[in-house]
Amino acid sequence: MKQSFLSILLLSISVLLNAQMFDPVVWSFSYEQKEENVYELILSASIEKGSHIYGLEVPDGGPIPTTFSFETSSDYSIEGSVIEIIPANDAYDDAFGFNIKSYENKAEFHQIVKGNVSSFTVKGVVEYMVCNAVSCSPPKKEEFSFRINGGGVKEESDVTSNSISANANRGLLGFFVVSFLLGLLGVITPCVYPMIPFTVAFFSRSAKSRKDAITNALAFGVSIVLIYTAIGLIVSLSDLGAGFANTLSTHWIPNLIFFLLFVIFGLSFFGLFELTLPSKWSTSTDSKVDKGGILGAFFMALTTVIVSFSCTGPIVGSLLVEAVRGDVLRPTIGMFAFGLAFSIPFTVLALSPSLVSKMPKSGKWLNAIKIAIGFLMLAFSMKFLMTIDSVYGFGLLSRPIYL
Repeated sequence: MKQSFLSILLLSISVLLNAQMFDPVVWSFSYEQKEENVYELILSASIEKGSHIYGLEVPDGGPIPTTFSFETSSDYSIEGSVIEIIPANDAYDDAFGFNIKSYENKAEFHQIVKGNVSSFTVKGVVEYMVCNAVSCSPPKKEEFSFRINGGGVKEESDVTSNSISANANRGLLGFFVVSFLLGLLGVITPCVYPMIPFTVAFFSRSAKSRKDAITNALAFGVSIVLIYTAIGLIVSLSDLGAGFANTLSTHWIPNLIFFLLFVIFGLSFFGLFELTLPSKWSTSTDSKVDKGGILGAFFMALTTVIVSFSCTGPIVGSLLVEAVRGDVLRPTIGMFAFGLAFSIPFTVLALSPSLVSKMPKSGKWLNAIKIAIGFLMLAFSMKFLMTIDSVYGFGLLSRPIYL
């Protein structure tokens, strides 16, 4: 049961975090009626300055072309093939060593569809690859859907898209979910999990009444959230803008640094060494816990955060590395979600101490989780190494090897 939970949690984090990669392309979709039962689908891409996607056809050995695939249905037929409206730039590509057609700033494609019934839905997927002057991201996919009701120009509600990572709001939501899952993962590490019973016992002993126990437990949970959110807020306020984030995403120096950081994080989980904060920090905060009340609960939370750093530090560091490479709000949102998830078990068990006896006992399974997180960190490090590999065209890390 524990192994199944761990596998599901790690897989969810891997998939969701990989989906949060910075994407400078936003797709939009619309359609127009050309004649009776004949419609023209309009598929447009807005591309951030400095980036490009590739043409509908590329030479052998080149990058992933932009391709559109449509679901088959008896309700309609696809007439001909997708045509480009804005001509692609045909220029020499340093990364691949030959001329390749690509689109910059904006791309637009049209597809004719003939309906066999008055109302129908056309669904499909566009696959594309984003590159800039120094690196390329793995291929991305975006789903789209046209609801055609048999007349006139489309209404906004008739066309929808499901972007994996291009939509900013969805990207932030996905990053929130990843951060929340990592917060839960941080709780079941050898540095944190054994602390739960002691923390619960502290609140049970120090409270003069049930009301005080509830107040202190809630203050403890809120304090943990605030501490982690403050870390994210500091990083967000120090952000230098989208250009800085793009440089972090593409330049070989930060990618090499991030690769080495993830390797260090992974090795620390394997037990080669521990990443700890100065012991005087925890000693100083622990001495103030006995003040009691809400203030004591805050210092208890701060002590918990500091003492658990050897396990949570690499996870928090990994989140911040991903956060500073995207939207300015990501560090704050990520740390808030992490702190929220991290605080929930402590707070719930402090409110209901009887549940502590039902918790699984500490044992070798905690170490197994720690090692699994170490492998997860090493897997993420390969993403940054792949960026460097693509910049210089070494060709050592192909997409299958990366996956």
